[in-house]
Amino acid sequence: MKKYLWLMLAGLIIAFIWGNSLQPAVESESLSIFCANLVKPIFEFCHFHVSIGVLDHVVRKSAHFTEFALQGFLIYKSLSMFRVRNGVKIAIIIGILTAIIDETIQLSVPGRSSQISDVILDTAGAATGACISYLFALKHK
Repeated sequence: MKKYLWLMLAGLIIAFIWGNSLQPAVESESLSIFCANLVKPIFEFCHFHVSIGVLDHVVRKSAHFTEFALQGFLIYKSLSMFRVRNGVKIAIIIGILTAIIDETIQLSVPGRSSQISDVILDTAGAATGACISYLFALKHK
């Protein structure tokens, strides 16, 4: 039963990623600026004065990496529960495919664009998450 829960969680993170890509640019930007305003006081407390524009960019790229790291983690965990071999490689391939589809979705959304650099960042996130999940699995054997 646990393996189906992990599989469902992996599917939900992909749906979450693609759902975010369906947001028009205005909505997406407003959410990232909201998040940038939340973290700005932390930077100021540490005496780092960063513009909202820079923080907005950092928030967006961090969100890409984090979402895909979670996806890589969950995909690897799902594959390992089903005893699939080469789980890390497969999780990374699924991450690449999810990223390509994600960027393709954005082409049809008002004000959004597609970037190869995001596919690379997303793939790095998926690889990181899959490797972390693999290392957790090794530790618990």
